[in-house]
Amino acid sequence: MTLPRIVMVLASGISASKEKAQFQISSGISTTVGATVFNLTLMWGICLICGTKNMTDKPDFQPEESSPFKRLNGLRDTGVTIDKETSYTAGIMLLSLIPFVLVQPVTAFNSFLGRRILIFITLVVSLILLVSYFLYQVLDPWMQERSLEYSKYENLLAGFLHHVQRHARGKLINEEGQPDIDVIKRLFHETDRDADKCLTLAELENLILEMQSGKVVDVDKDYAIYKILNSFDKNNDKIIQEEEFVEGCKKWIEEAAQLAQSDDSSSKRILRKAVEKYTQKQRDEIAEIEHIMARLLKHVQTQALEAEHLVKDDGTPNIERIREIFHQYDFDGNNAITKPELEELIGSVKFGEVEINRENTVKKVLRDFDRNGNHMIDEDEFVHGMTRWLNEAISVTKCPDKKRAIDEYDKIKWSEVDKIVYEVETDGEINYKFLTWTFNKSVLQVLLGIAIMTLCAKPLVISIEDLSDAMGIPSFLIPFVMVPLALNARMAIAAIFPASQKSSITASLTFSEIYGGVIMNNIMGMATLLAVVCIKDLRWDYSAEVLIILVVCSVIGLLAFFSTTYPLWTCLLAFSLYPFSIVLFYLLECVFGWA
Repeated sequence: MTLPRIVMVLASGISASKEKAQFQISSGISTTVGATVFNLTLMWGICLICGTKNMTDKPDFQPEESSPFKRLNGLRDTGVTIDKETSYTAGIMLLSLIPFVLVQPVTAFNSFLGRRILIFITLVVSLILLVSYFLYQVLDPWMQERSLEYSKYENLLAGFLHHVQRHARGKLINEEGQPDIDVIKRLFHETDRDADKCLTLAELENLILEMQSGKVVDVDKDYAIYKILNSFDKNNDKIIQEEEFVEGCKKWIEEAAQLAQSDDSSSKRILRKAVEKYTQKQRDEIAEIEHIMARLLKHVQTQALEAEHLVKDDGTPNIERIREIFHQYDFDGNNAITKPELEELIGSVKFGEVEINRENTVKKVLRDFDRNGNHMIDEDEFVHGMTRWLNEAISVTKCPDKKRAIDEYDKIKWSEVDKIVYEVETDGEINYKFLTWTFNKSVLQVLLGIAIMTLCAKPLVISIEDLSDAMGIPSFLIPFVMVPLALNARMAIAAIFPASQKSSITASLTFSEIYGGVIMNNIMGMATLLAVVCIKDLRWDYSAEVLIILVVCSVIGLLAFFSTTYPLWTCLLAFSLYPFSIVLFYLLECVFGWA
C-alpha cells in the first residue's frame, strides 16, 4: 500500500501551486506516519491476539484460577514465538528511522540555508538507504523468499485438496458438513501402491507428481513433501500411516475453510518479482519429467542408427532392445544403473540452447524409475519405466507410423518449452522471452494503477481538505487516521488467517510482512516527501509527525529486535500506542503549535 500514497504525494504536490503543495505535503506526511502507526499498533496487536498460544510447559486447559491476580498470568505465559529472521527484519526497520532522526532537528536551525542543507542531506541519505535496501534484497533475497513462503503453503493446500477431490471420486465434505473419511481413505489406498498401510517417500513423491500434472498447484516438489510430512507425520518416522493421513487431511480442510472465509487473495498464483527469478522458474519447469523423457527417448533412439528401433512395427515397445540399452549404460555390470551412471547418460543428452539443472534432472528421472527406493534403477525398473514412457509417447502423438512416435513426442513437448523460453527468428538468432505475457500484464496493471492514481490524486487531496472543514474536525485526523485505516484494513483482515494458525512459522511470516511494509513506507515515504520539498522549495515544519513515528517504531522495533517472544501483554502496549499517538499529535500540533 506504499505505492499509491507515494504516487498521490508526487502527483498532487509537484503539479500544484506552492501554497497548495505545502498543504498536500502535510497530508502526505500525516498519511505516511498514520500508516506506520496503524501497522505497528492495531494490526500488530490483532495479529498477536490471533496467534497467541501457551508458551510454558503447562497444559493449555487448566481449571479456572480463583484469584484475579493469577488470571493475569495468562498475559505473561501466553503469546507468540517468532524466529531470528523476523528479529533481523525488525532491526532493518530500526535502521529505516535514520532519515527521521536526521531531519528532526531541522527547526533548530535559525538560518534558511542551514535548514536547506540538512533537508538535502536527509534526502540523499534516504535515497541511499532506499537503493541499498533494493540491492540488499536482490543480492540476498531472503526477505522476498519469506514473503512468498506462506503463499506457497496456500497454493499447496489448495492443490492437495483439489487433487483429493478429483481423484477420490467423491466430495470431501459430506451432507453433515464434516470431512468424508471414506473419500480420504480411498485416496490413501490408491496412493499406497504396495498396500503396506503406509505412504513412503517414494509414494508421496508420486502423489506430488500427480498433483503437478494437474496444473493446479505450482510449488516445488521438495517443498511440498516437506510440508506434507511436517503436517501429517506426527511420529516423525518419515512415513504416513492411514490414521495420520486422515487427520492431516481433516486439518487441512479446516485450514482451507478459514482461508476461504478470510478472502485472502495471496493464495492465488504469485507473480515473479524479478526477471532473473522468472527465467529460473522457466528453467525449472523445463526439467519436468515429460520433457526429460521426450528428449531422453530421442537420444537413446538416435545413438545407434543401425540397431533395432525402440518401437516394433505393430506399435509395441521393443523389450529386447530396451534391455540392450540398459546393459549399454550399466557400465560396471552390477545389473543396476547408479546415480553416477545416470548422470553420465543425462550429460550426453543434448537439450538444445536451453540450460537445465543436471542434478535436478537426474533426481527426477531416478524418482520416476526407481520403484523400490534404493536410489538405483535395476533392469526390471528400467524396462518398466521405458515401456511406460514409450506407451505415453504413442498415446499422445497418435501417429499412424508408430516408429515416428518418439520424434513427434519430442517435438510436441519441446515446442511447448520453446514457446516459453525463446523465439527462433528466421535468421536463426535466438531471442529469449524474458518478458512473457504474464510479466508484461503485471507491469501494465501497475502502470495503469499509477495513471489512475495520478489523475485522482489532486482531487482526492482537495476532498480530504473539504471533508475536514465540513465535519469541523482537525485536518490531521483525516490523513492520519481515516486514510491509513481505509488503505490497510483489507491487509489487516488478510493477516488474521495466517496469524490464527498459532504456528511459530506463520506468526514469524506475518510479523515479517508488517515490518517489511513499515520499512518501505518509512524510506520511500520520506524520500518522496523530501524530494517534493526540495523541488517546490517548501518549508519543513513536521517535527510532531517525525517524533511520533520515532516513538512508535522505536518501542515496537526494539521489542521485536531483542526478543523472539511476544507475551500477550505486549498487545496492550501496542494498542495503547495508537490513541497515545493521536493525542500526542493533537497536543503538539493544535495546542502547543509545535513545529
